[in-house]
Amino acid sequence: LQLGPRKCLSVQDPLVHHGHHFGCVIHAFCNVQTLLTNGMTLMVEVEERGPETLTWEERKEYSVFWELLKIILNLEDRIMSSSEQDVIAVVELIQKGASVARSDDMKSMKAAIIDWITPKGQALIPHIPRNAKMG
Repeated sequence: LQLGPRKCLSVQDPLVHHGHHFGCVIHAFCNVQTLLTNGMTLMVEVEERGPETLTWEERKEYSVFWELLKIILNLEDRIMSSSEQDVIAVVELIQKGASVARSDDMKSMKAAIIDWITPKGQALIPHIPRNAKMG
Protein backbone atom coordinates (compact mmCIF):
# COMPACT_ATOMS: atom_id res chain seq x y z
CA LEU A 1 0.00 0.00 0.00
CA GLN A 2 1.12 3.48 -0.78
CA LEU A 3 -0.28 6.74 0.40
CA GLY A 4 -1.50 9.17 -2.21
CA PRO A 5 0.03 12.58 -2.68
CA ARG A 6 -0.33 14.94 0.24
CA LYS A 7 -2.87 17.67 0.06
CA CYS A 8 -1.24 21.03 -0.57
CA LEU A 9 -1.32 23.33 2.41
CA SER A 10 -3.19 26.45 1.42
CA VAL A 11 -2.67 29.70 3.24
CA GLN A 12 -5.92 31.51 3.82
CA ASP A 13 -6.14 35.27 4.08
CA PRO A 14 -6.86 36.33 7.69
CA LEU A 15 -9.82 38.40 6.47
CA VAL A 16 -11.52 35.22 5.22
CA HIS A 17 -10.99 33.65 8.64
CA HIS A 18 -12.39 36.74 10.39
CA GLY A 19 -15.31 36.81 7.96
CA HIS A 20 -16.03 33.15 8.76
CA HIS A 21 -16.07 33.94 12.47
CA PHE A 22 -18.28 36.98 11.85
CA GLY A 23 -20.70 34.86 9.79
CA CYS A 24 -20.88 32.14 12.45
CA VAL A 25 -21.07 34.27 15.57
CA ILE A 26 -22.38 37.75 14.76
CA HIS A 27 -24.49 37.88 11.60
CA ALA A 28 -24.84 35.11 9.03
CA PHE A 29 -26.91 36.91 6.39
CA CYS A 30 -25.11 40.19 6.00
CA ASN A 31 -24.02 42.20 2.99
CA VAL A 32 -20.59 43.33 4.17
CA GLN A 33 -20.33 46.09 1.54
CA THR A 34 -23.56 47.68 2.74
CA LEU A 35 -22.63 47.15 6.38
CA LEU A 36 -19.28 48.94 5.98
CA THR A 37 -20.76 51.79 3.94
CA ASN A 38 -23.65 52.39 6.32
CA GLY A 39 -21.48 51.78 9.38
CA MET A 40 -18.97 54.46 8.39
CA THR A 41 -21.83 56.89 7.70
CA LEU A 42 -23.44 56.11 11.06
CA MET A 43 -20.08 56.50 12.80
CA VAL A 44 -19.82 60.07 11.54
CA GLU A 45 -23.43 60.76 12.53
CA VAL A 46 -22.87 59.40 16.06
CA GLU A 47 -19.73 61.51 16.47
CA GLU A 48 -21.59 64.65 15.38
CA ARG A 49 -24.99 64.19 17.05
CA GLY A 50 -24.69 61.31 19.51
CA PRO A 51 -26.10 57.77 19.48
CA GLU A 52 -29.55 58.83 20.70
CA THR A 53 -30.35 60.30 17.26
CA LEU A 54 -30.24 56.85 15.62
CA THR A 55 -33.37 54.83 14.96
CA TRP A 56 -33.69 51.30 16.36
CA GLU A 57 -32.70 49.75 13.00
CA GLU A 58 -29.69 52.06 12.70
CA ARG A 59 -28.58 51.20 16.24
CA LYS A 60 -28.80 47.50 15.45
CA GLU A 61 -26.79 47.93 12.23
CA TYR A 62 -24.28 50.14 14.05
CA SER A 63 -23.90 47.46 16.73
CA VAL A 64 -23.18 44.78 14.09
CA PHE A 65 -20.69 47.16 12.44
CA TRP A 66 -18.86 47.66 15.75
CA GLU A 67 -18.73 43.91 16.34
CA LEU A 68 -17.04 43.53 12.94
CA LEU A 69 -14.55 46.27 13.86
CA LYS A 70 -13.79 44.46 17.13
CA ILE A 71 -13.15 41.16 15.32
CA ILE A 72 -10.85 42.64 12.68
CA LEU A 73 -8.21 44.82 14.28
CA ASN A 74 -7.33 48.02 12.40
CA LEU A 75 -10.18 47.51 9.91
CA GLU A 76 -11.37 51.09 10.36
CA ASP A 77 -7.89 52.50 9.66
CA ARG A 78 -7.45 50.13 6.73
CA ILE A 79 -10.73 51.22 5.14
CA MET A 80 -10.11 54.93 5.70
CA SER A 81 -6.60 54.85 4.22
CA SER A 82 -7.28 52.52 1.27
CA SER A 83 -8.42 53.12 -2.27
CA GLU A 84 -11.89 52.05 -3.38
CA GLN A 85 -10.47 48.93 -5.10
CA ASP A 86 -8.65 47.91 -1.91
CA VAL A 87 -11.82 48.35 0.14
CA ILE A 88 -13.74 46.21 -2.35
CA ALA A 89 -11.05 43.51 -2.07
CA VAL A 90 -11.30 43.60 1.74
CA VAL A 91 -15.10 43.38 1.56
CA GLU A 92 -14.95 40.41 -0.83
CA LEU A 93 -12.61 38.48 1.48
CA ILE A 94 -14.81 39.10 4.53
CA GLN A 95 -17.93 38.20 2.53
CA LYS A 96 -16.25 35.00 1.31
CA GLY A 97 -15.62 33.93 4.89
CA ALA A 98 -19.21 34.67 5.90
CA SER A 99 -20.49 32.70 2.90
CA VAL A 100 -18.34 29.70 3.85
CA ALA A 101 -19.78 29.87 7.37
CA ARG A 102 -23.32 29.79 5.96
CA SER A 103 -22.43 26.87 3.70
CA ASP A 104 -20.96 24.91 6.61
CA ASP A 105 -24.09 25.59 8.67
CA MET A 106 -26.31 24.35 5.85
CA LYS A 107 -24.22 21.20 5.47
CA SER A 108 -24.55 20.34 9.16
CA MET A 109 -28.26 21.18 9.10
CA LYS A 110 -28.72 18.88 6.10
CA ALA A 111 -27.16 15.97 8.00
CA ALA A 112 -29.44 16.58 10.99
CA ILE A 113 -32.55 16.75 8.77
CA ILE A 114 -31.60 13.53 6.95
CA ASP A 115 -31.19 11.79 10.32
CA TRP A 116 -34.56 13.16 11.42
CA ILE A 117 -36.56 12.06 8.33
CA THR A 118 -34.95 8.63 7.89
CA PRO A 119 -37.03 5.85 9.52
CA LYS A 120 -35.11 3.86 12.16
CA GLY A 121 -33.35 0.84 10.69
CA GLN A 122 -34.24 1.76 7.10
CA ALA A 123 -32.52 3.49 4.22
CA LEU A 124 -33.80 6.66 2.66
CA ILE A 125 -35.10 6.18 -0.89
CA PRO A 126 -33.83 7.91 -2.98
CA HIS A 127 -30.52 8.06 -1.17
CA ILE A 128 -29.42 11.54 -0.12
CA PRO A 129 -25.73 11.85 0.77
CA ARG A 130 -25.21 13.31 4.26
CA ASN A 131 -21.76 14.72 3.64
CA ALA A 132 -22.35 16.62 0.39
CA LYS A 133 -23.14 20.33 0.45
CA MET A 134 -25.36 20.00 -2.61
CA GLY A 135 -27.79 17.35 -3.70
